[in-house]
Amino acid sequence: MMIVLLSVLLAAASPAVPSDMLGTWSSGSCTDSSKLLVITATTAKMGTEPAAAIVYVPDDAGAGNGAIHWKEEGSVDNFVYVADVKKLVHNTQGYGMPGKVAYVRCPST
Repeated sequence: MMIVLLSVLLAAASPAVPSDMLGTWSSGSCTDSSKLLVITATTAKMGTEPAAAIVYVPDDAGAGNGAIHWKEEGSVDNFVYVADVKKLVHNTQGYGMPGKVAYVRCPST
């Protein structure tokens, strides 16, 4: 019971993923499932991989506008929303490293 309560408290303490970052994104064609990124309030799913838990850190990105991180320990990649171009950038190797991938929002179905 104590573990469940602690889990609920930790989940409640995590800031919510901004609505601008939620939804279906693509690094290519929105009809190619291998290029899709689906972000919910608690998970992200890349391509055909299973969904994994995420956390949002509000003051983490270089511009101070927040980033999504995998909840799994040891993952350094992150996702940042760039409002002026309405794209989501995946820093595949962490901040300041090579390997950035831009995602555009897919139309609603």
